Amino acid sequence: MHLRQVSINGEDFIGLLGVSTDNYAITSPGMVDVDVLGVPAVKTKLYGTNLVGLFCAGNSNGLLLPYFISKERVSFIREFFSGKGLDVQVGILRGKYTAIGNLIACNDNAALVSPRIDSSDEIADILGVEVRQSDIAGHDEVGACCVVTNRGFLTHPDAVDELHDLSDFFGVSGYVGSVNFGFPFIKSGIVANSNGYLVGSKTTGIEIGRIDEALGFLD
Repeated sequence: MHLRQVSINGEDFIGLLGVSTDNYAITSPGMVDVDVLGVPAVKTKLYGTNLVGLFCAGNSNGLLLPYFISKERVSFIREFFSGKGLDVQVGILRGKYTAIGNLIACNDNAALVSPRIDSSDEIADILGVEVRQSDIAGHDEVGACCVVTNRGFLTHPDAVDELHDLSDFFGVSGYVGSVNFGFPFIKSGIVANSNGYLVGSKTTGIEIGRIDEALGFLD
């Protein structure tokens, strides 16, 4: 089974609690079994909170963290990568906006970055991909509006007219959709990679069908 519906301590917005790529997953300590993701995983807190998915973004090549994450926590994550034999760069972004998971949408082909972030060159170096600054359907929080893997993407319902452009940029096809019974900022409700995904327990069967189609699980 490539998907699992979960609620963590009554929280259905599980995308705030973790992040996954095709090389690794990082989740909060309370996250349930993540076997559907099929990658090495580590549990940790960031800035003393469970909001791992809010405070970081990454792809198979790199992981981006805000400047206030402690040196000890950064070292812990680097040791995890090293211990699993993963060649993953860790970059620290400095700036006013620190909810990196809400501001960057990326896969192993490209990274869409909010206009609020000024570190495009650094992001390109760490993630090893083309970077473009843009909004999605007028929303600057592009990371919150779009979940993208190496198989597909799901984005905000307002972005219907942008699907072709996003597909060209990320190198995969995708669709609009929602999570948790109609919530449009879909990243908050999903932790996904090319192998599978975790989704909030309030997500309906119709929404799951659209997620499956968008993320390439109906092939």
